[in-house]
Amino acid sequence: MTDMKINTLLPSAPGNGLPQKPMGGEGFGSILKDAVGNINRLDREANRSIAELLEGKADVHEVMVAGQKVDLSMRLLLTVRNKVIEAYKEIMHMQF
Repeated sequence: MTDMKINTLLPSAPGNGLPQKPMGGEGFGSILKDAVGNINRLDREANRSIAELLEGKADVHEVMVAGQKVDLSMRLLLTVRNKVIEAYKEIMHMQF
């Protein structure tokens, strides 16, 4: 039987093919900022479609679809926010 040492299983050199930097490139904050910006853009489009409906230039179904896009996006963002806050609270209650 051959001896297996822990140091033979662990990578030892920086050029071992493993990434040295995070692969994502974007942080969570910038992703969240982009999501808020996207919701803001969708809200402006929904408001614009409501104005066009009042002027008779848009159909009711287009306005409803635009409103539902904003609603679903906002619900998703709030769900993610709530999960992040819940995870933060759970981490703060951990004892080491």
